[in-house]
Amino acid sequence: MVIGRIGKAMKDGALGVAIKTWANDRYGDYGEIREVNVDTRAARIVAKVMMRGEREVIAVTIDRYELIEDGGKTFLKINKLTTTREWITRLLNRLLDGRRFELPASVGRIL
Repeated sequence: MVIGRIGKAMKDGALGVAIKTWANDRYGDYGEIREVNVDTRAARIVAKVMMRGEREVIAVTIDRYELIEDGGKTFLKINKLTTTREWITRLLNRLLDGRRFELPASVGRIL
C-alpha cells in the first residue's frame, strides 16, 4: 500500500511538472504558472498563476476533469473550474465549456 501511494505521488508530481512546462510554453505571454499540483484520484488540478499586470498570484482549481483518448491522442476536458477571481471563473467556464485540449505526448505517456 505504501508503494502504491509513493507511485501515485510520483506520477502526480511528474504530471504537475509536465503541465506547468507545457502551459508556460504555450501561454507564457499571459503570465507564469508557478506551481501545479495534480491529484489524479480526485481528478483535481490546482495551479498558482501570476498573470501579467496582476499584483497577486491567482489560484486556479480544476475541480473535475476528464481524460479522453481519441485517435491515439489524449485530451483534457475541464468540467468545473474555479479561481480566486470571480470574473475570471465566470469567463473561463464560459470559454472552456465543452472544449477539450490535446495534451502533449509526454503527459499522455505518464497517464
